[in-house]
Amino acid sequence: MKAWLKKIDHFLLPRDLNEQFSPYVWLIYLPLFFVPVFIFSDKASDFVWTILATVAFLIAYFHSFWVKKGKVAWHTAAVVLIGTLSAFITPTASSMFIYAAGFAGRLKSMKHGFISLFAILLWVVFITWRFDFQPYFSIPTLVFSFIIGILNIYQAVLDEKKKELILSREETQRLAKVAERERIARDLHDLIGHTFSVITLKADLAGKLLDKDLEKARKEIKQLETISRDALSQVREVVSGYRTSDLLSELANAKHVLASMSIEFEYRFEGLGDKENIETNLEKYLDAKSNKELAIVLRELVTNIIRHAKADEVDAVIKREDGNIVLTVKDNGQGFDNQEHKGFGLKGIEERINKLSGFVVIKSGKPHEGTLSEIGLPAMLKGA
Repeated sequence: MKAWLKKIDHFLLPRDLNEQFSPYVWLIYLPLFFVPVFIFSDKASDFVWTILATVAFLIAYFHSFWVKKGKVAWHTAAVVLIGTLSAFITPTASSMFIYAAGFAGRLKSMKHGFISLFAILLWVVFITWRFDFQPYFSIPTLVFSFIIGILNIYQAVLDEKKKELILSREETQRLAKVAERERIARDLHDLIGHTFSVITLKADLAGKLLDKDLEKARKEIKQLETISRDALSQVREVVSGYRTSDLLSELANAKHVLASMSIEFEYRFEGLGDKENIETNLEKYLDAKSNKELAIVLRELVTNIIRHAKADEVDAVIKREDGNIVLTVKDNGQGFDNQEHKGFGLKGIEERINKLSGFVVIKSGKPHEGTLSEIGLPAMLKGA
C-alpha cells in the first residue's frame, strides 16, 4: 500500500518541493465545493458538472507545481474559469476563486501576485453584478480570496528572502574558502622562496668544499637533507585541510552570479540520494580531479551564457546515468550555429573532458530555443 501511495505521490508532485505534503493539506477545503451539491441538488446535470469541474481543478492544481514561476498564471486563469462556470450551479464555487487567489504567491514576482489577486477580486465583483449572484456567494469569495491571496504573497516574499539569506551564507562560505586559498598561496610562496634560497646556498657551498674538505662537504649535504625534510613538513602543514574548488561550490557561485544578472537559475540532483548527503554521495562517484574539472566546466558554461546567450532562465541537472555522472545545463537564450560553437570557448571544455574519458554534447537550436550542454564523466563506483 505504501509503495502505491509513493508512486502516486511521485506522479502528482515533483521531488524538489520545500514542503512536500503542503499541497495535499490545502486540498482539505475542496469538499466545500462539491459536497453541498451532492446534498442539496437533485439535478443529475449538477452532479456531472461538479465531478468534471473537480477533476479539471485537480489537474490544474497539481500541474501548477511542475511549472516555473510566471507560468502559474495560466493555471490561475483555468481555476477562475472553472469557478465562474460553477457559480451558476452552486454558491460554493467561491472555493475555486479562493484557490486561484492562493496561486498569487507563486507568480514570478510580488507585483505580478498583487495584479493577479486584484484581477480575481474585480472579476468576482463583475460577474456578481452582471449575473446578479447572491451576496452569500460574492461576500465570502471576496473576503477569503483577499486574505488567502495576501497571506500567500507575504509567505512567498519571506521564502524568497530566506533563499537569498541562504545564498548569501553560501557565498560567504565560498569567499572564506577563497581567502583561505590565497593565504595558503602566500604562505607557500614565502616558505618555498626562503627554503630554496637556503638550499641553493648550501648546495653551492657543498660543491666548493668537495675538493677542499670532504668532511665539511658531507655535513653541508646532510644539512641539505634536513632542510628539505623540514620544508616538506612545513608545506604539509600549510596545505593541511586545503581543498580545490568543487562542483557544489561552483553551483552556489553560479546561482549568485546569474541572480545578479537577473537570470533565474535552478539546479537539482537526480539519482544521487538525499539532498542532505549530496556532497558525500558526489565524493563516492567523482574523484577530486573530476569534481574540479566539472566545476571549471560549469564556470565556463555560465560565462558563455552571460556573454552570449541573452537568456533569462537557466536549468542545471547533475545526475547519475549509465555509469556516468552527467552535468546538463539548459538555457532559453538565442542559441547559435552548432558549427560555430568551437569559437565560444567550448573546445577547451571538450579537451578537458576527453582527457578524463568523458563526453561532451552541445545542442543549440534556432534563436530563442536555447542551448543544451551535456557533460559526462565516468562514475568511480562499479555498477554506478
